[in-house]
Amino acid sequence: MTARRELRLAVLLCLVGSALVLLAASRTWLALMTPAQPPLPASVRRFAGSDLVPGVRVLAVLGLAGVAALLAARRWGKIAVGFALAAAGAAVVVLDARVLADPAGAVTRAASLRQEGISFVGTPHLGPWPLGCLAGGVLLGVAGLLVVVRGRRWAALSARYERPAGRAEVAAPVGDKGVWDALDRGEDPTGPL
Repeated sequence: MTARRELRLAVLLCLVGSALVLLAASRTWLALMTPAQPPLPASVRRFAGSDLVPGVRVLAVLGLAGVAALLAARRWGKIAVGFALAAAGAAVVVLDARVLADPAGAVTRAASLRQEGISFVGTPHLGPWPLGCLAGGVLLGVAGLLVVVRGRRWAALSARYERPAGRAEVAAPVGDKGVWDALDRGEDPTGPL
């Protein structure tokens, strides 16, 4: 596989993984039937992924920012971005696995963060979205590892438009009279940058 294809693959993995995490975090992961407490009737309380896994959206946005950084960074910068992406993917996987392992504990933590008491009957059952979030975290982590292992070979943005070091800058004339005098002499008053 060529270096350009590897870079495209890493960018695609970042985009898909981050988008999947963001989508899954915005969906309802579980709905609980809370028992009736007189005079209130029984109700259904819905928990989104961002309720049960706080911080997962930030990790997904970090993955999206990693796409831009991958395209712009140079050799060692790409490696740093790769480590950040791998860490973000691992954090998503760990946080998601914690919810999958103990849904009742996740509901209790989410209710305590909102400072609301919640009681439910039985064990809560998660929907399919936690698995989507888990898959997104894995994709993000794989992208990060790919960048760490192979990223030094990939091209970066061109240095063509950077200012050459050591070039002396010409000061532009100060004041209106100086600008008009420079124009009268046929000079560009803004000077070369």
